[in-house]
Amino acid sequence: MPKNLKLLASIAIWPALAFPAFSAEDSAKEAEIIIIGAHTPIPAAEVTAAISVIDGADMQALGTVFTADALRSVPGISVNRSGPAGALTQVRLRGSEANHVLVLIDGIEATNPFSGAFSFATLPADGVSRIEVLRGEQSALWGSDAIGGVINIVTTPSKTGNALGGFAEYGSFNTLRTGANAQTSFGKTRLFGNLSYGDSDGYDVSATGGDKDGYDNLTLHGGFDTPLGAFADFKARTRFTRAHSEFDADTDFDGRLNDAPLSLLQNQFDALAQINAQSLDGQLNHVLKTTYTTTEDVNGTSRSNGFRTQGSYQLDGHWNTGTITHNVSLLGEGEREIYKNNGGVGAFQNQKQRNTSTALAADYRLVSGPLVLNASARRDTHSLFANANTWRVGGAYGFAAIGGRLRASAGQGIKNPGFFELFGFFPAFFTGNPNLKAERSTGYELGWDQDFGTATVSISGYRSRLKNEIFTDFGVFPATARNRTGISHRKGIEVEGEWTVSKSLRLNGSTTFQRTTQNTVREIRRPKLLASASLYWQNPDQPFGASLGADHNGAMMDTDFGTFSTITLKAYTLVHGTINFDLNEQIQLYVRGDNLLNEKYSDVFGFAGQKRGVYGGIRAHF
Repeated sequence: MPKNLKLLASIAIWPALAFPAFSAEDSAKEAEIIIIGAHTPIPAAEVTAAISVIDGADMQALGTVFTADALRSVPGISVNRSGPAGALTQVRLRGSEANHVLVLIDGIEATNPFSGAFSFATLPADGVSRIEVLRGEQSALWGSDAIGGVINIVTTPSKTGNALGGFAEYGSFNTLRTGANAQTSFGKTRLFGNLSYGDSDGYDVSATGGDKDGYDNLTLHGGFDTPLGAFADFKARTRFTRAHSEFDADTDFDGRLNDAPLSLLQNQFDALAQINAQSLDGQLNHVLKTTYTTTEDVNGTSRSNGFRTQGSYQLDGHWNTGTITHNVSLLGEGEREIYKNNGGVGAFQNQKQRNTSTALAADYRLVSGPLVLNASARRDTHSLFANANTWRVGGAYGFAAIGGRLRASAGQGIKNPGFFELFGFFPAFFTGNPNLKAERSTGYELGWDQDFGTATVSISGYRSRLKNEIFTDFGVFPATARNRTGISHRKGIEVEGEWTVSKSLRLNGSTTFQRTTQNTVREIRRPKLLASASLYWQNPDQPFGASLGADHNGAMMDTDFGTFSTITLKAYTLVHGTINFDLNEQIQLYVRGDNLLNEKYSDVFGFAGQKRGVYGGIRAHF
């Protein structure tokens, strides 16, 4: 596909967004509640940083299978998958590293305690009702990992009442997917649950004509909410994932993939229990929360485990002085992480480590008509590495006469060293560095949100500086982790918008121009250009519907480990879509396709991207 045509297909939506007439009406986004914009859920109009929301219904309409694929539509996000669906998948936000993104699932920090990053390869989109992406440094609000931003994944159904549903699908690569969901309410108590299973033969990721590298994934999640008297309520959430993926590796250490019968088994269990209680006058709210996460990765004879227990108490208060509303949140948090590594009887890497930490944080927000000001501060103390202070400030002002809003924010993000970086030990390959410092980033953002009545557009510009970047030094033997002495610079411009053309047709899209350098050298797997466009057509008076999406990933640098030289991975555009037909109000048939143009591409050097796939399925909802 010609390069210019790729670009045109990806960003053609933007000229169309300029034509709708101005309107002073409040947009739907302004009335939307954002969970992660502050310590408490707040209206989108009070969030002073760039925020994007993906609706679960849109993911289903586009035939999205993995959550990471939905994130390609968010400005600033690049996705790197090492081969077929279910393979190692990394998500980078605003040019940060993959482990610089904090991932929350239903209020639970879902990052693997052992690896320090979240495994997006294990997260199907089935049962996800909403995704929020808060961009920029957010550690003053959410602690470690929030350098590039925070991704909040919600599985609570968007509608209440009684419901039962399911789906079944089969298609290319001998792929079978199925799932079921249910929810019920009695009084003010609500229960829900979701189960999904996927299995695929995949293909040979090394492209040498060897055996296929497939995957299977079983995910269950659910929860319930119930009142505790007139002024308190209790909620619980739990999630279990078992993911098994096959992969190829460089078994002869020449820097090239070899066909090999290797596999990785990943198990993760998350749980949350939370009590919310209000004062009689409604001005104070108490939140008591505890979460638990355990992970297990099994690769041959090597096994790694991570355990995280968190507990927190939060006090929220609000009051008015004239036309000004003041909101304050105070947070106290404690956390314990345990890391285990076992390579078999007598293996050198066998060890167990632990880290305990505490945090105190405060968040203040002032709202006076169209003006919003906020400030946050946090102090983290750790048993393994240095304590850290972080801050964040922001402001926004709405111009009702033209439907616009100006916003600006600045803040800091930190990423604590992970277990492997600190203590990893493989005598012939790698040894950890217990003297590593935490990575620290300071960023600034300026943005404008414009409402045209039938369309909205948001533009954000940002600039960040990362210190103490952790890297693997292959210049020594064995290799080890170190902090860089220079500064990593990240800057970019992000544009996103949505246009409701008619009651049947809706368009949305995004474009990102970014540059990430370390000592003036471009960092790997950060394309200069990212773009995405989606079209949704569904006439409420007709049984047919269709959706089409295109995600463009610009050329990017990567490392050829055969020669330890830098190479360029070519740009590509992935086109995907779905056609559906409603047999009646309960039953729907659909056909979906991935990589419809059969683009030949690679997200990671040496790993072949997935070819065209076509799948057919049935959904039922009662």
